[in-house]
Amino acid sequence: MKTLVFFGSAREKGHTRAMVDLLLENLEGEKEIIDAYRTEVQPCKDCRFCWHKKGCSIKDGMQDIYQKIEEADNIILASPMYFHSITGELKSLIDRLQLYWAGHIRNDMPTHFIKKGAILMVGGAPSFENQFLGGELVFKNLLNDLSAELVGEVCLPNSDVDSLETRQDIAKDVVELANKLNQANSSK
Repeated sequence: MKTLVFFGSAREKGHTRAMVDLLLENLEGEKEIIDAYRTEVQPCKDCRFCWHKKGCSIKDGMQDIYQKIEEADNIILASPMYFHSITGELKSLIDRLQLYWAGHIRNDMPTHFIKKGAILMVGGAPSFENQFLGGELVFKNLLNDLSAELVGEVCLPNSDVDSLETRQDIAKDVVELANKLNQANSSK
């Protein structure tokens, strides 16, 4: 089983990374993290090359990422919330995944889910209704375009005060999500 994590935090050792590390610690198989803040990837220029071919006209570090996506069984999306959505660096990287959405135009989208997906998000503010909605919309639609079935989502609100240490219930949810992914992949 291969897991690819899209990590969107500027803080290399913050709460989002703690959630990712806990998930990966409990997940079987090979694991790799794509750090949106530390990649050499240009933004999408909407040239629509991908509307005609499953590829991108921009030749940069994204070519390796496309290959890793193809090989992955699990796609994990992890980001803190910056002004009610995912971070800009991660969004810019996700925009380069337009070639998967363009499968609708090329008529070469898989007819069923071929991967498993999960979402991890962190918000600094105390919990409020729809705190993670902006991130959920981006992440859930991305997983769908990657033909990845959402297995689960774990969110940590109030991270300006709380952490996985003070919120053992959320730490437990992360471990349970890893177990769900392990079970979902073993039943393939």
